[in-house]
Amino acid sequence: MNLETHVYEEKPEGFSPKVEVAATYVIVDDKLLLLELAQGKQEPGFWGVPAGKIEFNETVVKGAFRELFEETGIQVSCESLFCSIGQLYIRKPEMDYTYHLFEIVLDKQPVIQLSSEHTRYKWVSKQDVEKLPLMKGAKKALDFYHTKRHLHLEM
Repeated sequence: MNLETHVYEEKPEGFSPKVEVAATYVIVDDKLLLLELAQGKQEPGFWGVPAGKIEFNETVVKGAFRELFEETGIQVSCESLFCSIGQLYIRKPEMDYTYHLFEIVLDKQPVIQLSSEHTRYKWVSKQDVEKLPLMKGAKKALDFYHTKRHLHLEM
């Protein structure tokens, strides 16, 4: 049995997503907000961006907006501040899901109020993120994010 997590930029053959996930890459002064998963979660002690499942009848941007608030307490004044970076197709042994990436750039570090799903948060540079134990698939998602973000900035 294959226990690996696979991340694809193009929808792979036979891909059948059970859920959709919205993730927000929060940037302040070129540093990214990462959250450490708490005990009792699927990958405790591993780091990732604020993210979660899209609810029934919810748009992906509304899901990103809601998950960011639920996991960090960050309230953004307007959904239009969320920049869509793209989507990835993630295949884990237990399920397939679509992973929607959003970015929001803030002027200053907001007060973070972590949910019970997380134990710590860090603002990390692109170089320092490599030193943290990341959730499965997070490294590939970060590489995709940095590539797509660079393309958005050139436009």
